Amino acid sequence: MNIIYLIAPFLISPVISILNRKLGYLSIILASLYLLIFSLYKYPYELNTLFITISTTVWILISIFSIKYDNYGSWLSPLYGVTILGIVIILESSNYIEFLSGWEIMSIPAYVAIGLTRKEFRPAYIFMAFGELSTALLLASFIIASADTNTISFTQLISPLPLILATFGFLTKMGITPFMVSEWLPIAHGTAPSNLSSVLSSTMTLMGIYGILKMSDLTQNIPIAFSLLVSIIGAFSVFFGSLYAYVNENTKGILAFSTIENNGAMLVSIGLFMFAKQLGITSTENIAFYTIIIYSFAHSIAKGGLFMSTGVEEAQAISFSKKVRDKYYVLGLVLLTSSMSGLLPNLGGIAAWLTLENLFIISYILHSLISVIFIVIGSIMAMGDGFATALLVRYITYLSLFRVDRKKIDKLLVIPVLISGTLVLVFGNILPYLLYPYKTSLPQLGILGNLLIVNEYSNKIFGAISPLYITLLISMFSLVTYLVFGKPKIRRVKIWNNGVNDQEEYTAFAMSNNIRLMLRKILKPEESGYLPSYGIDIFWEYIYKFSREARNFGEKFGRALINSSISWYIVYIIIVLIIISLIIAI
Repeated sequence: MNIIYLIAPFLISPVISILNRKLGYLSIILASLYLLIFSLYKYPYELNTLFITISTTVWILISIFSIKYDNYGSWLSPLYGVTILGIVIILESSNYIEFLSGWEIMSIPAYVAIGLTRKEFRPAYIFMAFGELSTALLLASFIIASADTNTISFTQLISPLPLILATFGFLTKMGITPFMVSEWLPIAHGTAPSNLSSVLSSTMTLMGIYGILKMSDLTQNIPIAFSLLVSIIGAFSVFFGSLYAYVNENTKGILAFSTIENNGAMLVSIGLFMFAKQLGITSTENIAFYTIIIYSFAHSIAKGGLFMSTGVEEAQAISFSKKVRDKYYVLGLVLLTSSMSGLLPNLGGIAAWLTLENLFIISYILHSLISVIFIVIGSIMAMGDGFATALLVRYITYLSLFRVDRKKIDKLLVIPVLISGTLVLVFGNILPYLLYPYKTSLPQLGILGNLLIVNEYSNKIFGAISPLYITLLISMFSLVTYLVFGKPKIRRVKIWNNGVNDQEEYTAFAMSNNIRLMLRKILKPEESGYLPSYGIDIFWEYIYKFSREARNFGEKFGRALINSSISWYIVYIIIVLIIISLIIAI
């Protein structure tokens, strides 16, 4: 690897961590700063530099948090450092072998950390099983790509098969539909220590987005049907990820499902990017690309901050968590949750607006039956965004804004959360103007200096927004409201717990129980009556059903065909050989 001088500081960090875990976290901060500055100076316009900027920003904040948070002994800090090392190798890789090596180096320490934290085999094995499934798909993709190009380096691909296989490999790691059905990502991320969960959710899953973008950029011919499938999968992931997050009771589980929702939103834009690239619709392609980058910034910074907030809590169930009311901590959480709720002028709000606008633009441009698909995708995403807003309101109110249990919190735990929240607001007002190519002015409304972000097609403006203008309006109206009415007054009313009658206060479980009751056929297929206050596992009922049916089918199939009959065995071998030959020929 010819950029070993960029990797070396991250190789040294785990060694330092073994000797002193606090110095280990400090060394990761310094290594991240070095990588960030060097990349921005030498390769400012490269794809990997954008993702390096995102990742290193998050690592610096999480490492500051970890100095005070890590009370797990001597093993967590080195594993944390090796996980980040793997991600750095992925981002700096120039060929398939380096990329795959980084992929494995990133995954194995997380597997060990999950196993050591809970000392149970199930969460760690589930994480590793899906991780190795992802690796197997990537290996198959990279072998085919290398065979087609006669090199292991990243070069232009004619066949779309490597992209298709790699995409499903990356989707496996991201926990996207249909892989989210096994609940593996919430189990894994919810089990790991909070600082490692922050890295897993904010930057490990982000490597899936980076990998798909890189492979799609190398592929010349992308099937239209595949690009549509990618966007459809993303839309359903947005909806179900936010739905399952809303009814979840585990603080980390809520955020893990929210990660699936965020990744699904980025996947919608990736599908749109592929679609527009293949049809040569340059404006839509560019808007989709920058939407992915802006969404990546918003997701990674906000999710890193929110997972750090789970490290402040002392309970896994949100209804029984310790409420913290430090004003700086609360401010950070408000900014983070509002960004993830898709509210302007935060970075997440701009990304959500760009995504929906671009979907409607492409449906308008095509003006055909395919347009309906993009309108449906946008509608599904809009419903998912509604659940996302509700789940994040639920998250922050029951962690900080309701009855206060804890008033003091160490500042070293508060500062990274506050900075994360500040960044999504500041970046929302700066980053679109630095990255996004389509801007204009509107002097009639006082918007000068190309401060209006626009969505366009064929040099025609479809929609526009000005983050700075919105910030100024919100600030002005908030100040006027405060001066006129003063502090808000609280009015207490009789509690109604959405069908839960055994609690004396309005709990987080009660807040989402109306959705559980309305969608009980989806969320609660076996049980009857109201749901208990401790919550249920909403996935494994389906997994058990599927497993039972698969086992029954296997028994019947085996007794009917694989029954020691040499004739059936020969037929079976011939069919398998024909299928393999067809796959190789294709």
